[in-house]
Amino acid sequence: GKYVVNGGISTWTLVNLYEHSPKDFLDGSLNIPESQNGLPDILDEARWEMDFMLRMQVPEGQPLAGMAHHKLHDLHWSGVPIKLPTEFDNDSPTNGRYLMPPSTAATLNLAATAAQCARVWKMLDADFAARCLKAAETAWEAANAHPDMLYGRIPGDGGGDYGNSGVQDEFYWAAV
Repeated sequence: GKYVVNGGISTWTLVNLYEHSPKDFLDGSLNIPESQNGLPDILDEARWEMDFMLRMQVPEGQPLAGMAHHKLHDLHWSGVPIKLPTEFDNDSPTNGRYLMPPSTAATLNLAATAAQCARVWKMLDADFAARCLKAAETAWEAANAHPDMLYGRIPGDGGGDYGNSGVQDEFYWAAV
């Protein structure tokens, strides 16, 4: 599966490492496909996850707009993905991939991480920074409007629950 809460702290950690030691994370330092693109490799990796998190935000005009879906995963645990997303059959009990409901925790992870990315990317990619800032502000407002959308046990065994019954720490993180 793919998880916004896990992705939030992981992305924040990568970006935080870069913020504290930018000279240790130069372009080409990690030997990844995006190396030599003019951006620090560690930020290339962080952006990969940030792009996913941005896509997990409920779009404007939809119910719960601004909230972030908690996760995306298969109905049952699966091996290493070998199918393209367009090849999944969501009518199959063994082959489907499902978008789980929004949660306050995921939304606050998006708000905190997107705000940090907006700050860091401001001088590297102004358009991406602006997109992150808008997502962060929208997520913050949505989380405040829906502070009790806690995530608990979900049906099926296609991913970890990663429930969250208290989001005071996420509210603090997103606020600072």
